[in-house]
Amino acid sequence: MASQLARVQQIVLPILRAHFGDRVKVGTWVEDIDYRHFPMLNIRRVGGKRHPTKPTEMAFPVIEMTAYTTEGLAETEELYEEALEALYDAVRRQAMTDAGYLHSIFETMGATQFSSLFQDSWRIQGLIQFGIRPPN
Repeated sequence: MASQLARVQQIVLPILRAHFGDRVKVGTWVEDIDYRHFPMLNIRRVGGKRHPTKPTEMAFPVIEMTAYTTEGLAETEELYEEALEALYDAVRRQAMTDAGYLHSIFETMGATQFSSLFQDSWRIQGLIQFGIRPPN
């Protein structure tokens, strides 16, 4: 039996893709070097739990959101912050996607600079917990 609750990426990715359009590659994995494009946002679930009394109706997943650019540290921080603001706006508006919506947001670790995994690029990363609900 399939869960009523979608993967958090099924909700977050459409929100960010609608916000950025073709300006930023938004996904859940990083392409091989021959196909990689910057700037990019990578979204990965790193934990979270379901609601204790409504486990089929509500969950609180945590994602790792990572921004990469080749422009510089400030531009990478700005990309991260713009994405975060788009997600806060989606929560405020209760923006519906085909998979459900974000009903709450909490930054468990704010924007943090890390060494980039990719040559000649910058990396900013944070952890965000969402409350998610199915569309019905």
